[in-house]
Amino acid sequence: MKRLFIHIVKSTLPFSLRVELRKLNWKSRYYLQSIAHSTKEKVFCPIEEKEYNCFIPETKGVWSSLISPGNGARSRHRLIWLYLKKNTNIFSGDCSLLHIAPEFCYYGILKSLPKLHYMPGDKMVEGYGKQSGVAYMDLLDLKLDDNSIDYVLCNQVLEHIPDDRTAMKEIYRVLKPGATAIITVPIDENISATYEDFSITSPAEREKHFGQWDHVRWYAKDITERFKEAGFKNVELVRFGEQFSEADYKKYGLCEDLILVAKK
Repeated sequence: MKRLFIHIVKSTLPFSLRVELRKLNWKSRYYLQSIAHSTKEKVFCPIEEKEYNCFIPETKGVWSSLISPGNGARSRHRLIWLYLKKNTNIFSGDCSLLHIAPEFCYYGILKSLPKLHYMPGDKMVEGYGKQSGVAYMDLLDLKLDDNSIDYVLCNQVLEHIPDDRTAMKEIYRVLKPGATAIITVPIDENISATYEDFSITSPAEREKHFGQWDHVRWYAKDITERFKEAGFKNVELVRFGEQFSEADYKKYGLCEDLILVAKK
């Protein structure tokens, strides 16, 4: 019933209205959480560059996160943002970025960067309203030239795609030699091999087996081998959160998620 309600809302309400409703939800939850927040330690969203009394705790299924009250950024969003700031020239250089399924918390900032050739794209599958400024884009068939992109940013997408190997090959194809793909997916570090079973098709069974109703696999660390099969020679899983002190880890509301960095 909840999934049906969400589907109806996403397919009928304009994206801009849904964003405003989300903001109201974040704000109301933040005020309630602030009342219950007993410590005096402030937190900081590095995406907004703004201080708050606290983040908003959220738990869904097999994962939990801390939400930034102003933009809805989760722990992994802040972690990836800090990685991009430190390890890429997206924010200062004259380069191109293909951003697959652009997150709301990133989109406005990246779009406004004067030297960045920003290309946000999403498949806009049934039930998802079109986001203004985001092009229709199928990761299995990117309508882009070979060797044309400096960076690809793709967060929490591949676990939805049955033919993920083709998607990886397309990412490789459009990147320039020496360019970089920055990827995140749900990774279960307790399994030795990626788990997928395409006979599992019902939303309830997918949630049971893969952690979410629209996921088709749990990745293991062997995801690096799939990227190497796609053509990448230099593939690394980076636990970027480890470099932060305990105080900074709490201040920024980070997580231990692995970031896959693949260079062409």
